Amino acid sequence: MFKQTFAAMAVSLFCIGLLLGCKGEEAPKMSVASDDSGEYARVNDAVISNNDFAEFAKAKRESQPEVTFTDKAITDEMIATEILRQEALNAGIGNRPKIIEQIKRQESNILINTLMTEKFADLKFTDEELKTEYDRLIGLSDASEYKARHILLQTEDEAKVVIEELKGGANFEELAKAKSQGPSAPNGGDLGWFKAETMVPAFADAVGKMETGAYSTEGVNTRFGWHVILLEDKRTTEQPAFDDVKQNVQQSLTRKTIENYVDELEGKATITRSDETKKTAEAESKEG
Repeated sequence: MFKQTFAAMAVSLFCIGLLLGCKGEEAPKMSVASDDSGEYARVNDAVISNNDFAEFAKAKRESQPEVTFTDKAITDEMIATEILRQEALNAGIGNRPKIIEQIKRQESNILINTLMTEKFADLKFTDEELKTEYDRLIGLSDASEYKARHILLQTEDEAKVVIEELKGGANFEELAKAKSQGPSAPNGGDLGWFKAETMVPAFADAVGKMETGAYSTEGVNTRFGWHVILLEDKRTTEQPAFDDVKQNVQQSLTRKTIENYVDELEGKATITRSDETKKTAEAESKEG
């Protein structure tokens, strides 16, 4: 779970650039002084160097290439930002524990982003590698889609009562409206069409074993509660062509590469988990 979460975050940071937003005005761009370390502007005792301006302006213009930003507009924004930053510090906001924690998280994101960029910026895969990964993913993917309703209850005993009512001829949709404690209750427990992998494992396993038109004769337990399921229909979908999902396959390989990298780092690290953390991890692992 940790590796998947870390990898997903790393891929996200690796793939998504810094977005800076502000309206610009149509005008020619002015040149920046060649002395990178020189003073470009000053706000009280804080110096904005030529290099500070050049980097900010570059990021600004690259993030919104359709807009022409003047040097004056960018300078005004930098000055306004610095004024507000100083005002926030003077107000003691920077000393608040929650703010300090947020700053630490931002620092972590920047560090990880830089690490991922330097480590994997040149990461490339051959068409053969991509095709192999595509075949693997297709093999893992279930082409089946299911249309089902469910009645969500808090206890197994409640599920047993509902099943007995169904055996007695009760209408599933009406029972769902009356007794289900899930968000789909007003719609008679309708879940629409879905793939098994989008559901928690216990629910997916139960649906995969059911016949169309049948309801579960035992309650299905998940972290959400106890489910009584009615499988209304199922169909087989066409698998996507390689060229249509090539980018997704590349992301999958990138994620695997990062997960392997995290595995390597974990192997070198000394990690201690509390008993409560271990119990939580075990419970999540059983749930899927």
